[in-house]
Amino acid sequence: MRIGIDARIMYRRGVGRYIANLVHHLLAEDRENHYFIYLDRNTVLADFITAKNCVLRRLNTSNAFLYEQFHLPLAAAKDKIDVLHGTDNTIPYMMPLFRGKKVVTIHDTMFIRPISKAILKPTVKQRLVDIYNKISIPLSGKTADKVITVSDYSKNDIIKYAGVKGEKISVIKEGVDKKYRVINDKAKGDRVKAKYKITKPYIMISAAADLRKNTERALQVFNIFNNITDYKYQLVITSIGKKELLTTNIEKIIKEKSLEKYVIITEYVGDDDMVLLYNNALFFFFPSMWEGFGLQVLEAFSCGLPVITSDNTSLKEVAGNAAMFIDPFSEEDMVRAMTELEKSEAKRKALAELGFERVKSFSWKETAQETLKIYKAAVDNER
Repeated sequence: MRIGIDARIMYRRGVGRYIANLVHHLLAEDRENHYFIYLDRNTVLADFITAKNCVLRRLNTSNAFLYEQFHLPLAAAKDKIDVLHGTDNTIPYMMPLFRGKKVVTIHDTMFIRPISKAILKPTVKQRLVDIYNKISIPLSGKTADKVITVSDYSKNDIIKYAGVKGEKISVIKEGVDKKYRVINDKAKGDRVKAKYKITKPYIMISAAADLRKNTERALQVFNIFNNITDYKYQLVITSIGKKELLTTNIEKIIKEKSLEKYVIITEYVGDDDMVLLYNNALFFFFPSMWEGFGLQVLEAFSCGLPVITSDNTSLKEVAGNAAMFIDPFSEEDMVRAMTELEKSEAKRKALAELGFERVKSFSWKETAQETLKIYKAAVDNER
């Protein structure tokens, strides 16, 4: 088979890590088929791809719409692709430039929300992306030959909100990169803390402009927690850039609560630093109100970090019995969990051990193997 993969956002956020790990493990597992990895003008490759059965195609645009609906299907047609995989919720559907089989990974159904429920102060670009997703994700699901999603929770939502038939959807869960591991190296830990000006023991959270990440409520809760614990801790917020911060009230809350000394915003950091940040935190706090999967929970588990997360959407499915669960809409419940875990080293150690066991159930190798089966099934249906 000649397999095309849309890797435009490779390495960016959770979906980008999904794409990167899928590509690398497909190429490691499969020497028989030929892969065409499509990138846009701005895609940054963190690791060089050297597989002999792989061709990198950089398409000459940085516009996401033009890339997906014109440049990508045209390139796939020229490359005589048998099956094209849209990895970020959508696939080309507007023009019949590509006539091969199509597979799409729909990670979640966040597109159903009004933009006002997703971004506090949306930009024009974010509004346009929202309109595009509301149209394109359901159409992609309906026009694809096969649909992949990452949790049973997301599968049920896709059936309900995108109108995709259940028999067309396969659940293939994500894995964790092996670089996310325990690192017992005090010097490296001290260096990463110095780099980000971390001067106290800290709690780590993963943020985003999207309101579902619950970052603003997490700040309110941390302020209460830090009062209770005599200001012993800092809160380290990762995975949100300066432009995204402008669409939130995060910096406003930090100023109003006089938290400047206690909150560190790292913006986006590389995997090597992320691993060390996980390794040196007291615990990982992930009070998201809605997740299609929740890869960061598994990353924390792999680094031996106890986790507090929400008891909703896909998070209980992913975390199993290995996390402390909270109601993400209740500040009281969030403070309770944080103080309970902070006080008990035994509880933290027990959760870390449960996390190590839980993460064994998730494998990028298996993700790649199951995805390859979907490609074959899509092409064989035609034959």
